[in-house]
Amino acid sequence: MSGFEDYADLGGTGFHGGGGEQIAPEEEFFHSVYVSASDRKNHINIVENSGKFQVRGVQYNLDEVNMVITHTKEVLAKIKSTKGRDNVECFSFKEGAPPWYGTTKLENGEQRICPQTSAERAVNDFCSECRAQIIVAGVYCKADGTPILTDEKKPIFIFIRGKGMRYKNVSDYLNDLYNEEDLTPIFEPVTEQSQAFEKAVVNNKRFVTRITKTVEQSSFGGNVNVFVLDRGPTLDDKTVKQVLKLSKQTLKNFNEKFDWSKRRGVTGYGSRPEGVLTVDEPSAPETKTEEVTTEAKKPEGEFSFDDIQF
Repeated sequence: MSGFEDYADLGGTGFHGGGGEQIAPEEEFFHSVYVSASDRKNHINIVENSGKFQVRGVQYNLDEVNMVITHTKEVLAKIKSTKGRDNVECFSFKEGAPPWYGTTKLENGEQRICPQTSAERAVNDFCSECRAQIIVAGVYCKADGTPILTDEKKPIFIFIRGKGMRYKNVSDYLNDLYNEEDLTPIFEPVTEQSQAFEKAVVNNKRFVTRITKTVEQSSFGGNVNVFVLDRGPTLDDKTVKQVLKLSKQTLKNFNEKFDWSKRRGVTGYGSRPEGVLTVDEPSAPETKTEEVTTEAKKPEGEFSFDDIQF
């Protein structure tokens, strides 16, 4: 009888299960920030306390989180929940100027054009359950804007997702910064184009963003932890330009993480902690550790954006 080796070439055509390669939270490039809805043990047996902020894979049980924003993006997602699992039925990364296109097609095979407003989506049978979300990512830092770095002096990137009841506060904060009139331009010569760019891209990078939370009553019953965003210290122009450079360097990472339209099978990852959409982070493998700690690698010390090795 011949052994299985005779058929080894078929190995690449088998089914291996597990939903593809899984990355431990500590190894993720962007770490999700969320508020625990209940006490629960995480993947390294730390109890995440109800009502406390968690920076997944980095630090746990915090009262607030600070970041310097590097990227913001509004996306559209139609999500169906089935047996406790969220499935993305259609998604749009809203690439460039409208029209934007969803990941599903019409019956005639043409691309589906996304309605541009919530009112237009509401009267469209397919798009009525589609909702806008805002992703806000940035460099994890102390309250004074000092980046929290790893042993290798690399920045730690984090993100929040404004969706559902969490959308309004995130949107209002970004709108307030967009409409800020008392900021001195950092680019010269000042042109109509440079002013438009600064309002949309630069203004939200000129401050430390402090993230806390409040509790609001849902119309469906029960309380929901909602993000509250406030301005912290103002960054000097040199630092803002360093942040812009860092944003440009990590744009590919951001798009790879959050543009689900370029993924295959972005459905059915099961329930996740509150504030984290299921497709953000598939279940991570258990991590063995000799000593449980809630501290990031060497977060203390006098660092600035000049110290970052990227």
